[in-house]
Amino acid sequence: MCRFLLSLIMVLLFSVLQTSTALSFDAIEIESAGLDMGFGYRSDQLDWSISGDTNGANPNILSELTWDDIEIFQLQATGWLELGELPFLKRNAMVLANISFGKILSGDVQDSDYAEDARESVWSRSVNAADQGMTADLSAAVGPIINFNKMVGLAVTPLVGYGYYMQALTMTNGVQIISKPGIRTEYFGSYTDPPPDIGIIPGLDSSYTAYWYGPWLGANVDYQASEKLKLTVGVEYHWIEYFAQADWNLRLQFAHPVSFEHEASGTGLVWNIKGLYLLNNKWSWLLSGNIQNWETESGTDRTFFADGTIGLTRLNQVNWDSYALTTGVQYRF
Repeated sequence: MCRFLLSLIMVLLFSVLQTSTALSFDAIEIESAGLDMGFGYRSDQLDWSISGDTNGANPNILSELTWDDIEIFQLQATGWLELGELPFLKRNAMVLANISFGKILSGDVQDSDYAEDARESVWSRSVNAADQGMTADLSAAVGPIINFNKMVGLAVTPLVGYGYYMQALTMTNGVQIISKPGIRTEYFGSYTDPPPDIGIIPGLDSSYTAYWYGPWLGANVDYQASEKLKLTVGVEYHWIEYFAQADWNLRLQFAHPVSFEHEASGTGLVWNIKGLYLLNNKWSWLLSGNIQNWETESGTDRTFFADGTIGLTRLNQVNWDSYALTTGVQYRF
């Protein structure tokens, strides 16, 4: 499905670059086409926790990871086609395809382990750097354009789409700030890896790569405020499947390069706002903002051990929040 989505987006963008007005696409005229290109700043936060067993107990939070203040430099491109009147809709339609890639510049991650419910009896905690990795967002959508005769300049476009989102997160340069192996042994036995000693954690180079993908419904509201200024506000509601793979490189008990996997279902809410200022008949300056809030329901944590066995427990929840500000240009073909 991910390969299909990427292929679809690339075909749409290629179509945008190769077409102009008055051309036809399967006997449907392309009224207009354009490409938005921009760069900007993005900030992410992602956290997850697991419990001690598949019922969500022993304890209810066994391990918890929080990536915070993840600062990202992001490049973004959006191609769009306005198609002429479709026979089955009796109105014009919009086709959108968006691609963005980000380079993580800085951030931090806290890793905590507990022996009792409600985050009691913490026996291990480290604070680590998260200044490496990348992000990628791919999305495509289509929908009819609804104009309002009595409200000149206003249009609403209901959209149906599919999205794929990825964060490749890391943990390096770790510092252990809590280490209580006695608590670990008391509650879980001595057969597992003890926590590192207080101080710098040498050789830490762990990774956690998260994937969110699925269909969405939404709408864009466009308002031509003046001859030169156009505003667009969009909202998307996503139904997603979540999948993640991790490599905990210092855990000798775990297999490598895949130490554990996470699977769950969830939802996401995405808000977009964009302003366009017309420079000439081809070029416009753009400024856009993006807010994303995602969360999963409880799911499965599948741990792969070095001896070939597999352990299952409950993934309590995954939460992801993202904020982005982008500037750039739009070119109309």
